Amino acid sequence: MTIKQIFDEIASTSGNNAKIEILKKYSDNELLRRVLYMANSKRVKFYIKRVPEYTHNQVDWTLEQALGMLMQIANRDFTGQLAIDKLTIWLENVSADDAYIIERIIDKDCKIGMGTTFINKVFKDLIEDTPYMGAVSFDEKKARKIFEKGGRGYSQVKMDGRYCNAVIRNGEVELESRQGEATILTGAKFLSELSNFEDCVLNGELTMDGIPRYESNGIIASLIDICGKKESRSEKENEKKIAAFEEKHGELQEALDKIRYTVWDTISIDEYFEKGSKTPYNERLEFAASYVSVANATMISVVESVIVETYEDAIKHFQEILGRGEEGTILKAYDGSWKDGKPTHQIKMKLELTLDLVITGFNYGTKGTKNENVISSFNAETSCGKLKTRPQGLTESLMAEITENQDNLLGTIIEVKCSGLSFDHTGAYSLLYPAFKHFRDDKSEANSLDECIEIQNAAIGLTV
Repeated sequence: MTIKQIFDEIASTSGNNAKIEILKKYSDNELLRRVLYMANSKRVKFYIKRVPEYTHNQVDWTLEQALGMLMQIANRDFTGQLAIDKLTIWLENVSADDAYIIERIIDKDCKIGMGTTFINKVFKDLIEDTPYMGAVSFDEKKARKIFEKGGRGYSQVKMDGRYCNAVIRNGEVELESRQGEATILTGAKFLSELSNFEDCVLNGELTMDGIPRYESNGIIASLIDICGKKESRSEKENEKKIAAFEEKHGELQEALDKIRYTVWDTISIDEYFEKGSKTPYNERLEFAASYVSVANATMISVVESVIVETYEDAIKHFQEILGRGEEGTILKAYDGSWKDGKPTHQIKMKLELTLDLVITGFNYGTKGTKNENVISSFNAETSCGKLKTRPQGLTESLMAEITENQDNLLGTIIEVKCSGLSFDHTGAYSLLYPAFKHFRDDKSEANSLDECIEIQNAAIGLTV
C-alpha cells in the first residue's frame, strides 16, 4: 500500500478516534513515520513557499529515495532557484502518488485531518511539541535560594502582552504562540527587522506602542485573524474584515507598524528543538541585546532588567515596578539554564489581592458559544461605585445556578481575586485579571475604592 493510499484512507474517515485506529494499523511502517515527521516537524524546513509546476516523465526514483533528496534542500545543500529546479526534477520522476506526498511534505500539510497531537498518540513523541520556559509562582524559599553562595539575579518587568516565539532561519521569520500555533502578522515593521537577525529563536511578547496592554492584546488578536486567514477568505470577506477593523482601530498598516516585540531570551535553533540550553542566562540576554543593536531595530526591544544582588533588592525592585502601575516582575537566576517547563530559577513576583465587591449585574455568554444562554460573568463594583469590573472564572454548574437565581443574587457580596488595581479604557478604576472566588454570605457591605487602594498598598509594602 502506498503512503498516498494510507493518507486517502485516513482523510476519508471522520472522527479522531477512527483516524487514530487506521493509523495504528500502519504503525510499523517506517516510511509512513518518516513522511509524517518531515511533513509536520517544524525542525524540518524547505524554504520553498510554493510547489513548482511540473509534468510527469517517468518513474526513476522511489519515494524513499526522493525523501533523501528532499533533505538536501532542508539541509541547505541546494538553495534558491537551484533548490526549486531540483524539486521540479524529483517531482517529475516519481510516481503520481509519490509526487502528491512530496507536495504534502513541502506544503507542511498532510490533508488527512489529523494534528500532531493525534499523530503522536500512535507514533509516540514523533513530532516535537513547542517548548516553553515559564516561571514558577512566588515562593520565598525558592527566591532566596537564587542568592545562596553569592548568587545574583535579574529582576525584569513582567510583560503582559501576547507571548510569541520568533524562529529565525536564513532571514525567514516564523512567529508562533506558546502552543506552537502560527502567529501571522504580514507587513508588520518588527518582522522585517527580525529578518536581519542571525539564526536563533527569541522568546518575547507583542505589545503596541501608545496603546494599553489590555487593549493591544485584543487588537493584535484581530490583526492575526485578518492576516492569518487572508488566503482562506474571499476578497469580499477580507475587505469586510479590514473595513470593520479600520473603523474601530484606524489604518491596518499603521496598527501593524505599532506592534513592538520585547525580547527576554534567545537560544539556538538546535537548542530550541532539543528543549534546552546550558548557556548561562546572562550570556543569552547579552546575545539578544546584541542582535537588536546590530539590526538597528526600532520596533524590537530587550526587556527592562536590573541586576539584583540580594532577595531584598529583588523585593525593592518589585515594589518600584508595582508603584509604576505594572503587574509585577520576574526574578531570574543570573546564570540560569534554559529548559522546557517552569524551572525554579525563574520566579513570578506577582501581586495577588482579594477584595470584597457587590454584584450589580450579570452577563450572558458570547452569542454562538455554548454559554450564550447562561450567565458567564458578573458586573461587580466597590461600595462607592468608583471601581467596576467583571470577574470571570465561573464553573458550568455555577453558571447554571446563577442563571436561575439572578434576582436573589443581585446585591450579594463576592470575594474577587485579582493581580491589583488598574484602569479601563475610559480611565476609570478596574482590576487586573479579576476572578470570582466565592460568595460572602457573612458580609453585607463591599470594600470602598479607598479600602481597595489601602489593601493594595499594604500588600506592596509588606509582602509579595
